[in-house]
Amino acid sequence: MKLQKSCLPFPWCFLLPLAGVAQPLFDVWVWPGEAVVEHGGSFWLNCSTSCPEADARGGLATSLIGERRDNGSNWAAFQLVNVTEWAPALECSFRCGGETKAVPANLTVYRLPELVELDPVPVVEAGENYTLTCRVSNVAPIRNLSVTFLKGGKNVHTQTFEEHSSPEAGDVEVGHTVTARRIERGEEISCRAALDLRPEGPLSEKISVNQTLNVVDFPVGPRLQAPRHLEAEEEASVTCDVVGIFPADEARFDLTFVGTGLNSSVTVSGDVATARAKLSASNVGEEWLNCTVSLGPVSRWVAEPVNVYSFPDPSLEIHPSHALANHPVIVTCDAPVPPLLNVSLLIKNSSGRVLTSGEQLPLQLNLTAQEEDDGVEFVCEAELDIGGKTITKRTSANLTVFYVPNMDESTCPSDLTWVEGSRQSLHCTAKGNPLPSVTCTKDSIVHAIDKEERITQDHGGIYNCTATSEVGSNNRVVTIHVEYGPQLDESRCPSSQIWVESTLQTLRCQADGMPAPEVSCLKDSVAYQVGEPQEATQSHAGVYHCNATNAHGSSSKTITIMVEYAPEMDGPSCPNNWTWTGGTEQTFLCSARGSPEPTVECVKDGVVYRLGVPQRVTREHAGNYRCTATNAHGSVARDVSIQVEYEPEMDESSCPSNWTLVEGALPVFACSAEGVPPPTVVCTQDGKSYQLSQGEEIPVRSGTFWCNATNQHGTAAKSVTVVVETKPKMDESSCPSNQTWLEGTLQYLACAANGTPTPLVLCFKEGTAEEVHQEQNASRNDSGVYHCKATNGHGTDRWTVMVQVEYRPTISLLAISTSLPIRRGTSFNITCHADGSPAVIYTWRVPPASNLHYAGYNNTVTITGAGGQNSGIYECTASNRHGQHLSQMEIQVEEPWLYIILVVAIAGAAMLVLGGMAGVIYYLKSTACKKGEYNVRDAENSTEATCLNRERACDGDIYGIQLTRT
Repeated sequence: MKLQKSCLPFPWCFLLPLAGVAQPLFDVWVWPGEAVVEHGGSFWLNCSTSCPEADARGGLATSLIGERRDNGSNWAAFQLVNVTEWAPALECSFRCGGETKAVPANLTVYRLPELVELDPVPVVEAGENYTLTCRVSNVAPIRNLSVTFLKGGKNVHTQTFEEHSSPEAGDVEVGHTVTARRIERGEEISCRAALDLRPEGPLSEKISVNQTLNVVDFPVGPRLQAPRHLEAEEEASVTCDVVGIFPADEARFDLTFVGTGLNSSVTVSGDVATARAKLSASNVGEEWLNCTVSLGPVSRWVAEPVNVYSFPDPSLEIHPSHALANHPVIVTCDAPVPPLLNVSLLIKNSSGRVLTSGEQLPLQLNLTAQEEDDGVEFVCEAELDIGGKTITKRTSANLTVFYVPNMDESTCPSDLTWVEGSRQSLHCTAKGNPLPSVTCTKDSIVHAIDKEERITQDHGGIYNCTATSEVGSNNRVVTIHVEYGPQLDESRCPSSQIWVESTLQTLRCQADGMPAPEVSCLKDSVAYQVGEPQEATQSHAGVYHCNATNAHGSSSKTITIMVEYAPEMDGPSCPNNWTWTGGTEQTFLCSARGSPEPTVECVKDGVVYRLGVPQRVTREHAGNYRCTATNAHGSVARDVSIQVEYEPEMDESSCPSNWTLVEGALPVFACSAEGVPPPTVVCTQDGKSYQLSQGEEIPVRSGTFWCNATNQHGTAAKSVTVVVETKPKMDESSCPSNQTWLEGTLQYLACAANGTPTPLVLCFKEGTAEEVHQEQNASRNDSGVYHCKATNGHGTDRWTVMVQVEYRPTISLLAISTSLPIRRGTSFNITCHADGSPAVIYTWRVPPASNLHYAGYNNTVTITGAGGQNSGIYECTASNRHGQHLSQMEIQVEEPWLYIILVVAIAGAAMLVLGGMAGVIYYLKSTACKKGEYNVRDAENSTEATCLNRERACDGDIYGIQLTRT
């Protein structure tokens, strides 16, 4: 690399003198003044001067291998490589103005330790001193080295070497003496070597491998516990223990007797270690027992003497050993007497009761054998006093007594309780000699006696046991109860149970077991009452951990409760409102909660929509959907509305290009656009704009409009041409709503309509389908309501016309209200009825009398208390503006002594223009008429009448009657 004259890459360049500043004649500098380099490494050295001469040249005097790497005005840089000298000399020099100046540079050459090693730490007794030794090899300079001992991660000693003057690499050994403490056992010990070359160089550390400190404590010696006297060929136990030893489990015991090591077992409890062993000897005499305990470098021992002696077992004889009940038996106890030893004898039973004793040998006991003595054990006991201690030897024998079999609770328990899975045997024996044979049966099947079997529930039941020998037999009933641990099976504790929400449910979990188990169940660590009905809710669903427990164990089972419930839908699972944009891809989602999982179906206009499937949105997706979630427990429905937004569109259906409008009739001019959100429609004509989307109406006038529809998704435009016409209109001027005709004249229903184009007018009489379209001869049947309809291409107008056909009157009835003959004093009515249009006016011509009254519409005459003045002609005239019609009848009022005369009513009928009326012939009944030829019927529809012509002269009494043939 070629250094630039600016020397910017080197930090020492900033040591150069500043231009323009007054300087001494000249100075020389070296950088770095204190250099640090690893042995075998390289470094840079810069020499500079303040000499003002541009050609001043410097040099480096050194024994190291170096080369000039670059130089400039007043400076020179050197790289020194492969530095292997421990104390090299370095000197920078410059010559300026004939004078030479030199400046030395200090260089420290270092080497990191090759090895840091801690000598093995010995096992040491607590309270004793021990020395730690750390060895550091091939390190330089040693004066910058420090060695630290670490124990338990803490500094315990540090040694430095500032006074070491040699710069060369060397080995260092550091020692440190420490007193062992019991609490320090197990602590890690190491040493650390640190080479500190700061600030010019690095700080380097190296640590040895950790060693574990092993401290032991053996404050007191061992204790030995052994018998003072030991019988030959017998074993005795011996113990040797140490108290306060640490660590106790590392103590090592060595027990010896008669020069032979004993097999011992060692136990540790806290800081006490104990060794146990068995000792025996065959030779009589005194022997030594030794115990030596070692712990690390420490050993301690103890010894005790043992006296070995000989004392044989006594002898026992029963004669006879097999005896019949109630027969004599002799028991003899004897023992060999060791020299110089005093022995006493005793005969005891098996319970330890002394039957006889003495020091005379042999010792005898006489008895009579009894049934209960069968199998009785007799003990011959010899006692020896030695060393202040009594030693006892025993010999036993059994007496056999023959007797009949017998079974009781002790030999054959009548009630047994076994546990399933255990190994048991039916133990049923009988007392008796010779020994009886016992058999037990259950359900006629022989069961093995004293045969161990694995117990099952089938072993429970009643057994019949029989004991038999040569001298007889005995029977006994044995009941066996088999207890067993809890069992949770699917039949009584199903692992999966399904509940229905809002119904009463019970957690079913019963356990089989003997004794009856207790069952408890937990859900989410909360106890749940088993067998208690509760109203099921969704919170009951989950996993229950049930445990059945009795005296013989427990059984666990996991039960999963599934609570089924009707579907539920809400806003998060099935939103009510969706807004989509046409042309985008959308997915319709609607789900429901429920158990079992509901099926969800959404229907619009009878068509099922696929849920969860991405689809490209079209306008057909917009509308109201009925979403129904269904499962086995019901269904729930939710109305969902999808709004599809899209840019405006105007077509002929929403905004026709050509309008022909009917003035004053719907539709008025309108132009709309399809689009969501609804577009704003503005139509412009002759510079005037109309906001159609805001309800502003356009005046009905012909012309061309330019319409624009706009929403957030775009704009649509269209040109519209409007032509205004008028729809049909009928009114009183063109079609009078009330028309009057005269019967018998030619008439035409005149009805026209206004409109463009000219409307077609059609009229029909109400209740008929025949069109009225030509002139006709009017009759009264033509009266009625007529419906007229005017139609052109732009609409229809309807009009109702009332036609009244008027005609002259016609009398249809002239009647009297009483029967003939009319006697003096009788009151009666004469009624006249006529048909005509307009309304008929009635007038009368009657015989003058003061007892006449007129009622109704003057169409009835009432005669009160008839007399002779009321006899005569009664004439009724009906009239209107088109003519009149009259009718009359004659009435005779008899004196009391006269018979009824025939009243003849003569009705004159004047013929009208259209025809005449047939006259009504009234038959007169004279005194010559046969009685009963005619019956006179009361006049119908008689009402009061008023006289219309009271000034007219009335002569005589005239009565009219209407006759019908019987």
